Amino acid sequence: MALRSAIPAIGFPAIFSGRAAELLALQRQYDESQFWPPDKMRSAQFAQLSLLIEHCARTVPFYADRLRRAGLAPGKRLTEAAWRRLPILTRADVGQLGEKLYASSIPAGFGPTAVAASGGSSGVPVRVRKTALDNVLWESINIREELWHRDRPEGDLVRLRGIPDDLTPEQMAAARSKDGLILPDWGHPANLFWKTGRLGLLSPKLPLAQQVAFIRKMQPAYLYTFPSYLRLIISHIRDKREKVGAMRAVFTASEQVSDELREDCLKVFGCKIVENYTSGETGYIALQCPETTNLHVQSEIALVEILNADGGACRPGEIGRVVLTPLHNFAMPLLRYEIGDEAEVAQPCSCGRGLLALKRVVGRADDYFLLANGERRRADISHYRLSGIPAIREFRLVQRSFTQIVLQIVASRALTGDELSIVENVVAKASGGLFETVIEFVPDLDRTAAGKLRAFKCEVVG
Repeated sequence: MALRSAIPAIGFPAIFSGRAAELLALQRQYDESQFWPPDKMRSAQFAQLSLLIEHCARTVPFYADRLRRAGLAPGKRLTEAAWRRLPILTRADVGQLGEKLYASSIPAGFGPTAVAASGGSSGVPVRVRKTALDNVLWESINIREELWHRDRPEGDLVRLRGIPDDLTPEQMAAARSKDGLILPDWGHPANLFWKTGRLGLLSPKLPLAQQVAFIRKMQPAYLYTFPSYLRLIISHIRDKREKVGAMRAVFTASEQVSDELREDCLKVFGCKIVENYTSGETGYIALQCPETTNLHVQSEIALVEILNADGGACRPGEIGRVVLTPLHNFAMPLLRYEIGDEAEVAQPCSCGRGLLALKRVVGRADDYFLLANGERRRADISHYRLSGIPAIREFRLVQRSFTQIVLQIVASRALTGDELSIVENVVAKASGGLFETVIEFVPDLDRTAAGKLRAFKCEVVG
């Protein structure tokens, strides 16, 4: 790797300073902690939690009362049972409480504060106050992902994931043109460490032919996009029988990655897909394992609980609610925050890392059919079978009423009789015999403000 030394006259060994030195020091600790046994990691997390609880009791009246009622006294040894007594904090709670969750003071060294907004895919927006230290930790996990998965930083990177809002008007205009915008390196924080390749930016709203032409022009080592966009690109390449160069990896974010999409990516681009699990209000949650497709929880910066309906910890193979606590947000603590997702716990990972492994993030916890009697049923649909039909580019399941569900499909051509039979069986199985089923072919599907495609939508007001 071509390292970027802070002293140009010294190329080897590279000399790092400032933020790069801080991030490198954290990587040195992560190199050890990722292989700790779970008990040792839990002990370290609870030690940090004890400091956070003491801060909350002193500076956030809402938490002071909540901690007292749960029997969590500052300075008292924190146990698993005591921690579980603390009530869950929902997205709605965070939205309603707002500044009541702000700490009246912040310890020295955390830096200035700023507010981050999130909630585009959930429909429940939240605003969270953070410090400069949160940015340091975000960047540290970003660099960990680079080290785990990007083995050729001197290669070019193409981003098809929306236009960053920190560009100049001229740069934004270029990124929205068919020629795209090409910057000299990948940007912060990767360029603190490496002499990276170029970064190509192009709006994913441009025609697919132009997106593929841009990829072919740059011949990148890496592509960064949403899974739903990747599916469209792959479908276009196959439909037009176009040729594209092989890549090192495709990085995705914000949406689920199916096994079929991984297979298609390997066939078309000759590379693996690397996904992560993040949230605007809490930061990195999990990274894909360097050796498997499991997602490793970033336990050094967040305590993540996967809870069943009774509030207990899920075992491997079980699916439960994702509840997390950022360990270092002292500006607006989020203790036992239910983010609105569900995840399946994996078996201990074969890579040897002690970090909690998730097999998959199943989807948002509100992806449920609503029945007339008030009951909720999970909106399960066989994404794999639908993704296996090459003509299907996108799809969404919509509950229109208490008696009807609709499967909306964007297709590149008319489906064959056999393909239509598969679709009919999929939507019939998803209905569970509770609904009339309808199949709609539509020209496109709308996305959230953040560019995400939601695979389920409920239009029923309960």
